[in-house]
Amino acid sequence: PMRIVLGLVSVLFGALSLIAAAAALKQNKRGLSHTAMAVGSLLLLTAVVLNILKLSIDWAPALAGCAFICCAAIYNGVKSGSFHLLHHCIRIALSAALVAGFILF
Repeated sequence: PMRIVLGLVSVLFGALSLIAAAAALKQNKRGLSHTAMAVGSLLLLTAVVLNILKLSIDWAPALAGCAFICCAAIYNGVKSGSFHLLHHCIRIALSAALVAGFILF
């Protein structure tokens, strides 16, 4: 049951981050940070696939993906002048919980 919850939340987080990155890239915002967010999203989705295959290395792409997503989001917030600390703290806490889930399950 926990692996299913972990997978669903990870897919949702990864997909939403990928949609945000794709929307920014579509608006010709070709910054490295938007590409980094897209790469992080794909890494997180890769971690879900590895978890389904029961490969114990699934935590590594989850960690890298969440780090890319969080760093890109923080950079984008600072760059655009709309940095919301609570929003980023929640994103980091969720990322930490997901990585812990991949390590434990």
